[in-house]
Amino acid sequence: MSVYTYRRGTIFWALTLIGVGAIFLWHNFDPAIQPWQLIAKFWPILIIFWGVSKLIDYAQAQAHPDTTPPPLFSGGEVVILVLILALGTVISKVVLHPTWHDMGWRLDDDEISKLFMNSYTYTQTLSSPVKGSPRLALDDQRGDVEIRGADASAIDVMAKETIRADDEAAAKRISDNLKLEVVEEAGHYLLRSNRRSLGNEGRYITLDLSLRVPKATSSEVSSESGDVSVDGLNGDQTLATQKGDVRASNIQGLVKIHKSGGSTEVRDVKGSVDLEGNGDDIEIADVSDTVTVHGEFSGALQFRNLGQVFRYESMRTDLTAQKLTGRLEMEVGSLEVNGVDGPFEISTRDKDVTVNEFKHSLHITNNTGQISLETSTPPTHDIQVESKKGDVELTLPPGSNFQIEATSHHGEVECDFSGPGLKVVNEGEAPSISGSFGKGGAVIRINTDYGAIHIVRGGAHPSAPPEPPSPPEPPEHPGKSQTTSNIMPESN
Repeated sequence: MSVYTYRRGTIFWALTLIGVGAIFLWHNFDPAIQPWQLIAKFWPILIIFWGVSKLIDYAQAQAHPDTTPPPLFSGGEVVILVLILALGTVISKVVLHPTWHDMGWRLDDDEISKLFMNSYTYTQTLSSPVKGSPRLALDDQRGDVEIRGADASAIDVMAKETIRADDEAAAKRISDNLKLEVVEEAGHYLLRSNRRSLGNEGRYITLDLSLRVPKATSSEVSSESGDVSVDGLNGDQTLATQKGDVRASNIQGLVKIHKSGGSTEVRDVKGSVDLEGNGDDIEIADVSDTVTVHGEFSGALQFRNLGQVFRYESMRTDLTAQKLTGRLEMEVGSLEVNGVDGPFEISTRDKDVTVNEFKHSLHITNNTGQISLETSTPPTHDIQVESKKGDVELTLPPGSNFQIEATSHHGEVECDFSGPGLKVVNEGEAPSISGSFGKGGAVIRINTDYGAIHIVRGGAHPSAPPEPPSPPEPPEHPGKSQTTSNIMPESN
């Protein structure tokens, strides 16, 4: 009796390897082909072909009733299927999904190809005279950009070329053909190169630029990848990078930044700051005018000494603060403010909120998280807190005057202040604090569905009185019995 044992599984995997290899070989002959883009789009075909091969195996086995049909999937094949599904989904998300691109997650064919090529470095310099207060534009930049203000009447450029090629001769040919120039167009000075015309759209060429420009220069920088840094300029700055860090310091004028990944650092700006996009850490300090941040930033966020209105908007947090004389630090699960002279308003979720040394009105709405508020200045403006789930603690100085309506629907309330105008009720389903303390004054409204409310009386607490000194031990006299009741303490 013959036993049918032919199966197509090994042929399927062999054809898969041949197909993937053919895609990357095609890319070597035609760089316009993007292998990872093709794989990200068409990887489910692997599962389809695998399933078809399994059906063919099953049909062939049915045609030979003298043998037992193999299982549709073995245990090992189930594991491989799960791994293919997981890996294919990740590749599709990273390569194709625009939200991941905005957050700076990319699987770049060029970056992968660079791992298999040699790197060569060259330099060139350029100087171009300019007039008045120039407006400088850099478009389609690939590499780091550093722009510094100087007492000069020219744009001086030092370029570091990093070229990836198969050998040094090929890299040298590319470097000899790479040109930089400053062109005046419609009142702008445009710094441009012919990088994209040198094959593969210039993807294997990186230009790190260091520029010295007149201090009165306004700049517009658009970078495909690389860090952007501007310092010591007295003009408006518009900076955009898809993948890289941005730093701006000692600027007199508007600083406008658009990000898709990387960190942001802005210091010493006499003007406004407008940041939009996505990225990681943010540090903005010493800004004389308004600061606006709009987007999704996942790192540690720090803001200090902002002279006017500070506005922060994201999918999770909507915040407005005026005259942030101290600092504000925000992470994924927490926000802490120390020193705000103007009104402060925030609507957020899943975040612990701490506000210390506030001097104006507060309006806080939080979905889930602890809320802690403390000031050494008696409140003169309204305080309003809405919380779904979390404790609320408000610490006020002893000399405060206020009117209060505080309710915890499924918790408890405590109040360190007491007086004939205050009423604290802990019984029932909605414990509350109501009434007024002192001469009325600011209105305090606190409401939480699940959590305790504690109104704390601040200031130093009196220390406990010192204990009296212990009496001295009696002198020892051998052979005599003494009792402490017959010993009197010594006088001074």
